[in-house]
Amino acid sequence: MNKREHILDTAETLFNEFGYTSVGVDLIRDKAQISKTSMYRYFGSKNKLIEAVLVRRHQFFEKGLTETVSAASNTESRLNAILDWHFSWFRSVDFKGCMFMHALAEFKGFDEKLTQQALQHKAWFESLLFSVFESRQPGIEAKTKAIMTFLEGMIVRAEFGEVVGYEEIYRLGVKVLAFSDFSERKELECHDD
Repeated sequence: MNKREHILDTAETLFNEFGYTSVGVDLIRDKAQISKTSMYRYFGSKNKLIEAVLVRRHQFFEKGLTETVSAASNTESRLNAILDWHFSWFRSVDFKGCMFMHALAEFKGFDEKLTQQALQHKAWFESLLFSVFESRQPGIEAKTKAIMTFLEGMIVRAEFGEVVGYEEIYRLGVKVLAFSDFSERKELECHDD
């Protein structure tokens, strides 16, 4: 492994575990056993290092999820494959939540580039969900939005340890959203009692 990848591995592990703002360059330097000069030579700044970590993290998600979806043959099997991928991620020892959600939480309003990077990852994932549906199915956009929201919530609940063991409940939830009729909007009435 080259030094750049070693720094990225170390930084990703630390950012994943402790967050972006609480991890300083000195800690990364010490854990990676490199000089600060080397780190700055490869990345220029802490924020550039965070960008590089998020780029690599996105590539990992893109490769894994794209392969997962393309191996399945229909909407239900593609959704199940996406869920299985997530459940496997949740059971991994390094699962500490979504690094893109965390980046958005820490940098929104402070660092436009990192914020956009997080939002672009989420937009990519939403477009992947959209591609899961056959084009003739009604209400695809609404279903995609609903499933995206559901999966984002599932990721947060997994961070609190509340998904593993309940996989079939989450699978049923996604199935209900995917195969409900979203083509007709029904108005909700508020009644004063």
